[in-house]
Amino acid sequence: MATQLLRAPEKGTKQQSLVDDQQLELRTQMAAHYLQTDHDTDGGRLIQGQVDHTLLVGHRVRTSTEELEKLRAEFGTDQLQLEKCFVCQRTVTHGEFGVDHIMFYLEGDEERETRKVRSTPRIWCGPCAKAHAKRNKKPYLRSRTEESLREAWQGFVSKVREGQGQDVDGEELVAEPGNESTKKLWAWLSKVLVAKDFVEVAKARFRVTEVRCSGDVDLENRCFAVDMTVTYECITKLVTGEEVQCEGSSVVVVALKDEEVSTQIKPGGSAQLTGYDDPSLVERATQKVELAARIWAKKAVPKLVVGRLGDLKAKALKLVGAK
Repeated sequence: MATQLLRAPEKGTKQQSLVDDQQLELRTQMAAHYLQTDHDTDGGRLIQGQVDHTLLVGHRVRTSTEELEKLRAEFGTDQLQLEKCFVCQRTVTHGEFGVDHIMFYLEGDEERETRKVRSTPRIWCGPCAKAHAKRNKKPYLRSRTEESLREAWQGFVSKVREGQGQDVDGEELVAEPGNESTKKLWAWLSKVLVAKDFVEVAKARFRVTEVRCSGDVDLENRCFAVDMTVTYECITKLVTGEEVQCEGSSVVVVALKDEEVSTQIKPGGSAQLTGYDDPSLVERATQKVELAARIWAKKAVPKLVVGRLGDLKAKALKLVGAK
């Protein structure tokens, strides 16, 4: 049976509020867990872990039942949430382009180290995308042009492939170091940044739980540019005292050029609510997660990432053989 699609409200039209019980039920689904994604590989069975949800504000897309069927056929599964808005879970035919990144770890791995990432396209409805941008204090840019969801996805995959060698269907094996110096650098970055203890930053507690790297050391030119996808956990509180737990990630670039080291935080990133049982407080907790993500980018990254890389220059110069 074909899925019935609903159109998101046009600009200038007030979205009808969901009844309280239904709204709370939908918001508890914000983790957007994908069903039946665990699968066997030559290296063992991979289990689904964290799902990161990225919104590309100002990138308008549309879709149809036929296109959705084609995308599901290309991915080889009908478990994707292509046309369901991440926030309100409504099914829409057009809205803002987003990408979900599904992380997998090896069964039995207590550390849950990410072994594979699968990215899939998704549509956010206009009102939720606008509210998300407002909460993050980012301009909401509504494009005058619109493309199909499949076209937007193919464009996204092409850009990622250029930078990271991602496969055509959006399924990416975690990068492997291209040489021994790269392997040592990646291992050192992970060792320095990943921590067991939480550190308080602006009344929130953070810790780095995982660092995934891409980008090799260029021994010939004695330089490198490594993208670190840094995953973190955060514990904070509502003003009424209830504890809020969340997890998120962002990309930090560390580079060596002309024997000088630089760091750059890429815009974007993601954060999501975890381990929350009280549906009556989900909306407030979600807003707290958005605040925690801003604290992470502005204050925690400089302290817990950049600040811990004080010996990076000496380590980097040694790896590339600089005198």
